[in-house]
Amino acid sequence: MAIATESSQTKTFCVNHPETETLLRCNKCGKPVCMKCVQRTPVGYRCNECLGLQRAGYYNASAFDYILAFVIALFLGGIGAVVMSFLNLGFFSIIIAIFVGPIAGGIVSEAIRRIISKRRGRYLALVTCVALVLGALAAFLVPALPFLLAGRPEILARFALNIGFWIFLAVAVSTVYARLRV
Repeated sequence: MAIATESSQTKTFCVNHPETETLLRCNKCGKPVCMKCVQRTPVGYRCNECLGLQRAGYYNASAFDYILAFVIALFLGGIGAVVMSFLNLGFFSIIIAIFVGPIAGGIVSEAIRRIISKRRGRYLALVTCVALVLGALAAFLVPALPFLLAGRPEILARFALNIGFWIFLAVAVSTVYARLRV
């Protein structure tokens, strides 16, 4: 008759939370981690450090790629704004903006992706969206500038109340962000 002896297990604690006992380990580096410090992946649980290193390899855009994306979005945002500022047709401009905004956003994001050879950057979508908004606002306000200088600010109000333009800009920016984010 064999006598069962209790084996004493050593307790392991999370590397980031020394007071939290855990049985989990990162499947890449083997560090003990708690549920707060781990993410489930298709191949198992990974610590945040290993995931950060893995994700860093995805980003291969250079500083020049960011500059190109900014210039392209600035230019195309200005063109889109000029077109939409002349389509101030009341309710019909809203309908146009809803349908044309995603198309314009897709054109901008695809042009940027092709020009930078489909390289990815952590902040590429954000830089592109900022440039798109700046280009659109600049092109939207330039036609109103002579009227402002002539002392007729009511023309600026007419431009600013072009709801179709604002819907177009919001939809185009959200499309660009969705297509360029990693």
